[in-house]
Amino acid sequence: MPIAQVNGINLYYEVAGSGEPVVFIPGLAVTTELWLFQTAFFKNEFQTISYDPRGAGRSDKPQGPYSMQDFSKDLNDLLDDLEIEQPVNLVGASMGGVIAQAFIHDYPHRVKRLVLACTGVSAGDPHVTFPPASVGQKVANPGTTLEERVDTILSISYHPAFVAKHPELRQAFLTRKTDPQPAFAYRAQLAACSDTRPYYKWLKDIKVPVLVIHGDGDLIWPLQNAHTLVKGIGENAELVVLKEAGHIFMQEQPLEFNQALLDFFKKPA
Repeated sequence: MPIAQVNGINLYYEVAGSGEPVVFIPGLAVTTELWLFQTAFFKNEFQTISYDPRGAGRSDKPQGPYSMQDFSKDLNDLLDDLEIEQPVNLVGASMGGVIAQAFIHDYPHRVKRLVLACTGVSAGDPHVTFPPASVGQKVANPGTTLEERVDTILSISYHPAFVAKHPELRQAFLTRKTDPQPAFAYRAQLAACSDTRPYYKWLKDIKVPVLVIHGDGDLIWPLQNAHTLVKGIGENAELVVLKEAGHIFMQEQPLEFNQALLDFFKKPA
């Protein structure tokens, strides 16, 4: 099992393919599994790197608190461990998008292109658009049993049309063989998303090309967050909105998402 010792913890990662590096950062409570459709596609032309952030999956789960500075340094140290010196194409989804913004602020020389998927500025920034209260309550308290957590995921993370089309999805979540994330680690990750540093003000300092991609039916990060990112970044940003797509559109619409990323990566940096 590939493990890197970074920033005082053990971090699980996966590397495939060769070529220009593409780094995938998952969101809250999520692991490398989020990116299976992407790594399988992009490894044919790129070097893909995905990892389980601290607190999730096969990486260490220290008691916390966690901070965005921790997540940012974890990634920096992972790139050092992998001896990747060239700037990377960085893809962050949801919480991973906040990590990506913190990372490019802390280590701007390490990013060639930036993709911000189903995300927004930090939840501690006044420019964030919060979800409806009912959704926010489910994010904060997804349930105590596996069944409750799975039902929460299906109700707020996926577009209703996708769930209706794939009734087998619930059973797949219930039977997959992964260790559940400890409640303390979930809370520590969630709290880190409310970083009070000025993320919106930082956006204007991003000088690399940025793709902001969002689902029009995202309940967790409402679509307005994507427009806020594009406005803050300015002319370096482009926006793609996927129709009838929820929060986890990289699994709902992998072909469309992969093509949008590939087109973006092919443009001159």
